[in-house]
Amino acid sequence: MKEIKRIPLEGLFNTRDLGGFPAADNRHIRPCRLIRSGMLRDMTGQDKETLAYTYGLKNIVDFRTTHEQSESPDPAIPGVRHISIPILEAMTAGITHDEESDRQLSLGEATMSMKERGIDPAAYMRQMYEDIITSEYALKQYRRFFNLLAAQAEGATLWHCSAGKDRVGIGTAMLLYMLGVDIDTIMEDYMMTGTFLQEEIDKIISGLSHRFKDSSALESIRICMGVKEDYLETVFGIMKQTSGSISAFLEDKVGLDRGKRDTLKALYLE
Repeated sequence: MKEIKRIPLEGLFNTRDLGGFPAADNRHIRPCRLIRSGMLRDMTGQDKETLAYTYGLKNIVDFRTTHEQSESPDPAIPGVRHISIPILEAMTAGITHDEESDRQLSLGEATMSMKERGIDPAAYMRQMYEDIITSEYALKQYRRFFNLLAAQAEGATLWHCSAGKDRVGIGTAMLLYMLGVDIDTIMEDYMMTGTFLQEEIDKIISGLSHRFKDSSALESIRICMGVKEDYLETVFGIMKQTSGSISAFLEDKVGLDRGKRDTLKALYLE
């Protein structure tokens, strides 16, 4: 099993190269080709150089809503294309990770609202994952993402949302499965997001603690900002229920037929 590490960057804490993951036919994912990430707002000049020159970055795919993108545009990197592929038409309050003060207040308010209505935060998150994987709009956007990858003969593509855990988590899980990565490795990669996000989550919880004294509300916020195995298990379960298998779902709903799978494996496996 490949050790899952983040790319050592100055301003980004949840950016990682999927290169080296064991995949189909005793092959591995090529390095410097597939990069998952959280928001790029805090990217430094050195980070830009590392991604552009060390990793050969060619494309940045932005999974955030158009509103999120306009509030916090991705930094420009010379020679790198920015491609907007919003997975959701509108973002659910409290899940975005944008402007600091507004983000913290809306996150706290959203969680308090859930608490007042008796909504379990983990159930809320599972429902959000279900909403994404059953949304025709979201599936069409993921199809656009895979079509883009299938047309990228060289260089790296980086895709991100706000935290790099939910929209990116689902898209990355589908990509890894299609490339023949086993479920345990896919889950380990997904759960590692929680480790990489831990420092930021602690910082946000600390910033909210003077506004929201209820410790259970703060714990609810922590749950909404984290990852749990059953969130991704919910996605895989719906795929099987809908199409009979994960592979059939990816073919039927996301356009990953045999020809597209073979193209992607030829491009991204070694």
